[in-house]
Amino acid sequence: MAQEPNDATALQTTAHIPIAQLTPLLAAPASRSIKAVVTLTWPYSSATGSVAFLLSEPDFRLRRTRGQVRVQFSGSSAKEVAKSGIASGDQIVLSLDGVEWVHEGLTAATPGKGVEFELKFTERLALQVCSHTLQEMIVPNSATVSTRRFSRRKDNRH
Repeated sequence: MAQEPNDATALQTTAHIPIAQLTPLLAAPASRSIKAVVTLTWPYSSATGSVAFLLSEPDFRLRRTRGQVRVQFSGSSAKEVAKSGIASGDQIVLSLDGVEWVHEGLTAATPGKGVEFELKFTERLALQVCSHTLQEMIVPNSATVSTRRFSRRKDNRH
């Protein structure tokens, strides 16, 4: 597909912002992304068709002051995220393109969460995962998904 490399490149060119700066009033969210660590997971539920993560700032010192946010995936995004095997401890880059802002008062409170709302993604998702493999998942407006896997080097050579 010709669209996949453009979406993957777009993820790399987004401006990374701290979780504490997330707000529904954020200018140009499609050009922004967050770097985070998955600290808690809610597994895929076939009943609700969703999966969720608590994302935290990679620097633990920044987590106390609005440094965590709950992110929910539903629809085709949830299915692809569930298949990816993302787990606690994985580092991710998440594009804010396609984000929906859900006020925290409308959802169950998450302990330790500093941001007063959660992020929700349904049919559009650009996500890069760094765990034992590197994956780039692009969920465009359609249900087509591109996943690439690159093995990490096990030795310390650069």
